This record gives sequence, structure tokens and C-alpha cells, in this order.
Amino acid sequence: MGFFKNIWDGLLSLLAAIATFVVFGLPIWATHQAITYGIVPAWVYLAVVGLVFIGGNLGLAFLRKALDGVAPLRDRKRR
Repeated sequence: MGFFKNIWDGLLSLLAAIATFVVFGLPIWATHQAITYGIVPAWVYLAVVGLVFIGGNLGLAFLRKALDGVAPLRDRKRR
């Protein structure tokens, strides 16, 4: 039964990674579009860099947990 828990935990971590990429990706895309159309000044790209850095690191951490079979809110596999 522990094997199925690890698969389920990995699936939850994969869903968390996808949700993270969506939650961070939409504002990044919208900000890029706003800069492209001249609605906001180009220095706003600094905020985009911060969002890419934080969202990317968080998403990659969830992907690593998904590959290891660890639940999103846990540090180690369940026994």
C-alpha cells in the first residue's frame, strides 16, 4: 500500500507544480504584454525577473518532489 501512497503523493506534487507554473505564468505573460503595448514602462521587467525566479524555483521544487514521490507539503516520503 505504501507504493500507491507514493504514486498519489507524486501526482499531487505534479498538480502543485502545474498550478504554480500557471499562477506565476499568467502575471508574467500579462506584464510582458503590458510592456509590449506600452501600457507600463520597461523597468517593470525587473518585477518579471523576480516572478520568473521565484515561480521557477518553486515549480521545480514541486517537480522534484513529484519525481521522488513526496507529497507537496512533506519533506520525505511516507512510510
